[in-house]
Order: sequence, then structure tokens, then C-alpha cells
Amino acid sequence: MQNNGSQESGQEPPSGGTLEFFVRPTRKLLNLLLHWAPLWTPIVLLLMILLLGLKPALEERSRLEAQRPAVEARHKSSRKAYLQAQREHDAWQDPIFQARKERIWHAQTEARRRELKALTDDQPQADDPQ
Repeated sequence: MQNNGSQESGQEPPSGGTLEFFVRPTRKLLNLLLHWAPLWTPIVLLLMILLLGLKPALEERSRLEAQRPAVEARHKSSRKAYLQAQREHDAWQDPIFQARKERIWHAQTEARRRELKALTDDQPQADDPQ
């Protein structure tokens, strides 16, 4: 005869029957979940799309719609400035325009030179005896 502490105390050693108490409800729950999976899987999927995908997308859409007028105004302003710069660039590439600008610059320079000469001729020089 074996000397076992459980026999001395008069208690039965644990057997596989006690685990059966936990396994059986778990197996039933698993079977129930798998049985109803065709119903709850699409519901869970739709909830995920609604909460994680559709709702934020709709919020972003409304935010962008609110900013649309400001963006369109900035775009219009930028487009206008771009077209003006493009026209100036095209004008500077035109040889006739360049010749006109050069003539205007020379005429303005000559007018300034005459004006300065007239101012200096009217003033008495420091070495002139009066």
C-alpha cells in the first residue's frame, strides 16, 4: 500500500471530472457562437465600418465642405497672380517690348541727366568769385 497524504486525510485526489465542469460550458458557448456566426459576423463588420470608417469619413467631409469657400478664394487669388506673372514673363520675352523698355529707360536717364545739369548750372560754384 502506498503512503499518500490524500488517503490519510480521507480526501479523494482530483480527477478529470472536476475539469469537465469548466470545459462543458466553454464548449457549449463556443458551439453557440459558431452556430450564430453568420448573423453576428456581418453585424460586427457593419458596426466596425460605421464606427471606424464611415463616421470619421463623414466628419472629414463636412469639415472639408466648410473650408471649401476659403480654399476656392485662395485658389482664385493664386491663379490670378500666376496669370499676371505669366503675362509679364511673356512680355519680357518679346523683343519689341524689350526695345520699348530700353528706349523708355534711356529717355528717363537722359531726362534725369538734364535735370541735374540744370540744377548744377544754376548754383554758383565754390571757386567762382562773386
